[in-house]
Amino acid sequence: MNTLLGIAVQLSSINAERLAETMPPKIQFNINLALPSNQPFMRNNQFIIPFTFTLTSMPPVVQITLRGSAIVSSNDKNELKKLEEDIKKKRVPPMIVQTIFTHMIAESIILSRSLGTPPPLPGLPQPPVQGLGKKERSGPQTVI
Repeated sequence: MNTLLGIAVQLSSINAERLAETMPPKIQFNINLALPSNQPFMRNNQFIIPFTFTLTSMPPVVQITLRGSAIVSSNDKNELKKLEEDIKKKRVPPMIVQTIFTHMIAESIILSRSLGTPPPLPGLPQPPVQGLGKKERSGPQTVI
């Protein structure tokens, strides 16, 4: 039985920088999530998992680094112990990864807007583009 009560995400450091004055016609984003980025630990009925989320662009237009912790709560100490063992074996449950990733993408979008750079929108399907006599194509495109 899964008795996890919740996963909270708390930031401890925010670093966002615009690196270019003018925007190129196409920007690619590189995203990295280091999880755990430091030694996880138990506190009461919580398991704290530090992480570092890094977003960079190519060409270099924006750089965002967010550090924080995922706080997993449960009333079942055995469930938290199992989570601790899984993380030591480098098996972070997908639910925790997805929760952190979703929160950090949302934060990155807000920071990008504040910096005046295009938002990082990973994996959004684009409608096919039709041209005169050309093959249809689809894929990620950045519109500035």
